[in-house]
Amino acid sequence: MLSLIQFFVDLCLLRRNPQDLPASPALFGVVLSVALLGGVLLSVTAGSGVVAALAQSMLDLLLLLGVLHLALKVLDKRARYLQTATALLGADALIGFVALVPVGLAAPAGGAGEPGAELLLAGLMFLALVAWSVLVVGHILRHALGLTLAQGIVIAIAFDVFSFIVISSLTQGAA
Repeated sequence: MLSLIQFFVDLCLLRRNPQDLPASPALFGVVLSVALLGGVLLSVTAGSGVVAALAQSMLDLLLLLGVLHLALKVLDKRARYLQTATALLGADALIGFVALVPVGLAAPAGGAGEPGAELLLAGLMFLALVAWSVLVVGHILRHALGLTLAQGIVIAIAFDVFSFIVISSLTQGAA
């Protein structure tokens, strides 16, 4: 288990590639479950209700996996799906768990008072994690789709915007 976590750390540090993962449905299932748990924890920490957090996380994962499947099918690289999906989910989960720190710092506290330096620090940390996430996804897409890193990053940013718009519109008003 530790070697698997180390793999995802190395992947997020751009030292490993998605094709270094085994194409294992069992591994995919475990990583999918961890990614779902991480997404729910992050949403709940940010102030969402458990049901809304679960819906948003499931929708986000479904959208990610669906768009990835479509892209690999169009490019006739379907054989790369399992490894790429596992890599994207594992990297997302790892960065999501790290993001619990700034999100927890920024979460509204019960006491009254003005936000201070911790809110600014949380915002900067979260912004850095978003940038890191985009870089990691760009790295994974570069290998999976045969692109340059810059092209992978542009696709990662476009997907993040698309995902935000779709999920926000579908879950608006959900509690």
